[in-house]
Amino acid sequence: MNQTIKISATATVATIDIEGVIGTQGSNGSVTTYEDLREKLQQIEALQTPLVVVNIRSVGGDVADALLIYEALLSLDAHITTRCYGYTASAATIIAQAANEGCREMADSALYLIHNSSCAAEGNAAELEQQAALLQKTDERIAAIYASHSTRPASYFAALMSQNGGNGVWLSPEQAVEAGLVDSIIEPATTTTPALLDRISSWLGLKPKSTPQPTPPVDRLNVHQGLNPCTPITLTEGQNSAQKTSTVEVEDPDFEGQALTANATAYNKDVAAMMNY
Repeated sequence: MNQTIKISATATVATIDIEGVIGTQGSNGSVTTYEDLREKLQQIEALQTPLVVVNIRSVGGDVADALLIYEALLSLDAHITTRCYGYTASAATIIAQAANEGCREMADSALYLIHNSSCAAEGNAAELEQQAALLQKTDERIAAIYASHSTRPASYFAALMSQNGGNGVWLSPEQAVEAGLVDSIIEPATTTTPALLDRISSWLGLKPKSTPQPTPPVDRLNVHQGLNPCTPITLTEGQNSAQKTSTVEVEDPDFEGQALTANATAYNKDVAAMMNY
């Protein structure tokens, strides 16, 4: 059987990957159940990691298991962040609510589906009525969970879940944020390691690393006096070390004051001799 709940951990962060069908045997043998998670949570509690990140890639499954997983995550003595990828639908959206305030994240390429619960049932009228009543109670419970993590009432989510004949509605990341089901969208450019490390540092009460400053432009043509001519300096340093250009004030030279060549001097002598003849 393929494991669809995976745990990886460091000294400060534990990551839980929840994938596949929740609580129902999949066609490829994959299954995500509360029993699987409970074993993994015991490992996390033993590690005593202060941060837990739950990556969710699931189209849903059994509501009962999803509710148990949701409650189990809430019971952890750790800061929890949930991140939704791909199609996050149905029961998987319940698990996505098990995050600390402001820490429900969704990839900008993902879709989010909430809808009324459903089941396969058979029996007499009384038995079917009992199943229908259970489904209504389940829908009320799910809407209440959504409402408890947002500023909107349960009736708002019940209306969304009831759309399209109870099949619900697919929400874009922006719509999920507006509805109060998600707190923020994971943009590709904002998922860099430095940003995550700064968030982790703030959660742990540590001083975030300073933001790297851009390297100033280098002027390779100007260097300080006394430095190796091949040593580059910054443009600012080059400008500060440059000296003011100065000129010597002189009168414009007249024609007679110009130095004459040897040929010109000889010519002038010949002219003077002819004039005195």
